[in-house]
Amino acid sequence: MRTKRLQRNIYLLRLLRVANMALFTIPVLVVYYRHHGLSMQDVMLLQAIFAVTMVVIEVPSGYFSDVLGRRKTMIIGTILALCGWACYVVAASFSEFLIAEAFLGVGMSFMSGTDSAMLYDSLLELGHTEQSLKEEGAQMSYANFSEAGASVIGGALAAVSLHLPFYVQAVWMLVPIVASVMLIEPSLHRRAGHKAGWQEMKEILSRVFLHDTHIRSLIITSSVLSATTLTMVWLIQPYWTYVGIPVALFGVLWASGNALVGVVSIRAHIVADRISTNSMLAILIAAVSLSCIIAGLWPSMITAGLLAVMYISRGLLNPIVNNDLNKRVTSGQRATVLSLRQLGMRFIFLIMAPFIGYMGDLTSIPTAVVITGSLSAFLWLSSALFKGLFKRLR
Repeated sequence: MRTKRLQRNIYLLRLLRVANMALFTIPVLVVYYRHHGLSMQDVMLLQAIFAVTMVVIEVPSGYFSDVLGRRKTMIIGTILALCGWACYVVAASFSEFLIAEAFLGVGMSFMSGTDSAMLYDSLLELGHTEQSLKEEGAQMSYANFSEAGASVIGGALAAVSLHLPFYVQAVWMLVPIVASVMLIEPSLHRRAGHKAGWQEMKEILSRVFLHDTHIRSLIITSSVLSATTLTMVWLIQPYWTYVGIPVALFGVLWASGNALVGVVSIRAHIVADRISTNSMLAILIAAVSLSCIIAGLWPSMITAGLLAVMYISRGLLNPIVNNDLNKRVTSGQRATVLSLRQLGMRFIFLIMAPFIGYMGDLTSIPTAVVITGSLSAFLWLSSALFKGLFKRLR
């Protein structure tokens, strides 16, 4: 009976990923902000504050998941996400959007890392951890196909009313709440004899940042790449507008990008078998940085196609890096370490986003895209130099 319920976890986690990524609002979100009088700097500041929320909550929520349970953490996260989208329905000013983003930030922090940790722990108890990377990639793929489909629907809904996708989104968020309630807690992540919470947290942080060079390198490099692609998520709609792409096509373009993420994700395990994670990250950062610089220097509908590299990067990044981290940490530390990766990404985004938004308003969107690519390359090279210096000092 328990085996069947653990197997059901896998399908429920797929449903959760699909439901959480069915974002009907995303293809018109920046347009919606601008409709309510927000500048690009306001948009980026709003997302930076969202990042602050996640930076503050991310690791404690991962630790909460490790100590008190994956299922409870997922339930709390999905309820808070519903509250966030409900706030969006009535929001009409920066401060009201800020409240909505705070709810979403805390909710996403509780779900971030917990879903991957619960998947791995369920497979661990079932004795099938060898399926982890393939399943992680499949779930990422399903989630992005879901976002692709929701983008098309959201674009069509926005053609009727710009507010309609937000009403649909709020109602839709009941689905992940029901799915999270139906989960069963894996038993293998529970630990005998808990140490004092902060002492244990200190040990995890010490291992990641002082002793395990591979985990530290994975977290830093993947954080830089994730922050870059997240910044481009908020720049790509105004970039499309700048090069003359009609708003009516935004939903289809967004859907196509996420479909590409889905196709790449489902094949991520093949890439992982042929190239090391660190080498893959280096190639992706170089490709994303270069594509941003070229698309920004020569903005056109043709060079806009180069930004597809961003979607390929997203498709490979999460399943491969999460699987690598999962294999290197114990079940009791898994959600905390995965949350550290998300924290790193949000912290870098917090620094980048307001500056990029300001430059977009001061100069132009293509210039902001060039700066994003240049900053990505600079941060990656700086982290590589720091890694070499740290080795010599030790």
